[in-house]
Amino acid sequence: MIVLLQLAVCSILWLAALFCLPSAIRGRRRLLFWFLAVFALTMTLQPQPVYDAVDAVLGSVNTTFFLFHATVIIAVALMNSLVQLATTEGGISRAGRRSTVIAVIVVIGAQAVLFFGSDWRLTSDVRTMDFDRWDYTLYAITTWFALAYFAVSVLVACLADYPRQRRIVTRVSLAFVSLGCLAVLTYAVLSVWSAIDSSQDPHSTFTASSRGVYFTALLAAPICVSIGLGLTTVVDAVAGAWRTGRDRVLLWRITPLWERLIEDSPELSLEAASPRLRLAFGREPGARLYRRYVEVRDSLLLHPREATAAERALLDAVERQTHADRTETHPRRLTAAATGGATPASASPTPPTTRLRGPQP
Repeated sequence: MIVLLQLAVCSILWLAALFCLPSAIRGRRRLLFWFLAVFALTMTLQPQPVYDAVDAVLGSVNTTFFLFHATVIIAVALMNSLVQLATTEGGISRAGRRSTVIAVIVVIGAQAVLFFGSDWRLTSDVRTMDFDRWDYTLYAITTWFALAYFAVSVLVACLADYPRQRRIVTRVSLAFVSLGCLAVLTYAVLSVWSAIDSSQDPHSTFTASSRGVYFTALLAAPICVSIGLGLTTVVDAVAGAWRTGRDRVLLWRITPLWERLIEDSPELSLEAASPRLRLAFGREPGARLYRRYVEVRDSLLLHPREATAAERALLDAVERQTHADRTETHPRRLTAAATGGATPASASPTPPTTRLRGPQP
C-alpha cells in the first residue's frame, strides 16, 4: 500500500514537471520546473523496488542511497528558493541565493566524504543499519539538519505571507505547504533524536507512539508539499481552461451575426472571415471574441435595426464575458470610493452610446 502511494505521488510530480517543461524552455517558471523534476526524482528513488533496480544498475554498492540524500537536500533548497521568491518583496537577493548554493554544496560535499570514505556503504542494505558508527550517524544527521533548516525557512516565509493573501486557494496552498514543513521538521527532529539515542544505547528503539508519528510525518510531508505547491496552479489552469472554452463557444455563436453585419460595413472589421474550424481551435479566442463584439456594436451604430431577443441575450453574454476578462487582466481600477461614490466612465465595459439599439424587453 505504501509503495503504491509513493508511486502515485511520483507519477503526479513527473506529470507536473512535464507540464512545466514548455514554460521552462521559454524562460518562464524554470525554478518551479527544476524543483518538480528534482522532487520527482527524489520520490522516485524512495520505493524499495525502484531503489533496488537503480542500485543494481549503479553497481549494488548503495550509491543510490547517497543520490537519494543529495536529491533530498537539493529539492528542499529549491523549494525554499521557490517559496522565498513568491513571498519576498523584490524576490531573492543575490546574497540569499549565494548562501543557499553554498549551504547545499557544503552539506553534499561533507556527505560525499563521509559516504565514499567509509566502508559501511558496502553493507548489503545500508538503509537498515544501526547508528553504532559515528560516521554513519553524522552522515544521516547532516541530511536531517538540512531538512530542518530549510523547513523552518519555508515555514516562516509561508506564515509571514499568509495574512497578505486574499485568495482562498492561495491561503489553502500556503496552509498545505506549512503543514508539509511541520511534518518535515517533525520527521527530522525524531530522526536526530532516534540516531543519538541509538548511538548511545544500541538496544533502544522507537516507542509505539513515536513510530506512528514518525511514519505519519514521513508520508504527510511530500503529500502536503505537493498539494500546496500544485493547488493554485491546478485551480488557475482549470479556471483558464473554462474561460477559454466559454470564449470559444461565444465566438462560435456570435460569428454568424458578425458576418451578416460586416457585409454591410466591411471597413469596420480588422480581420477577414475565417473557417469555422479555426474558431474552435485558433489562438487567443478571448481577444478575437472581444474584437468581433466591438465590430458588431459599431456596425449597429452605423446601421441601427431592431434586434431579436436571442441577439440581445447573446451580446449581453459576450459583454459579461469580455468584461470579466478585462477585470482580471487589469485589476488596478478606480473604485467608487476614489471617485466620490460614482463609477467612472472608463470602468464601464460597454459605453452607453454603443450598446445594441432595438426594442428592450
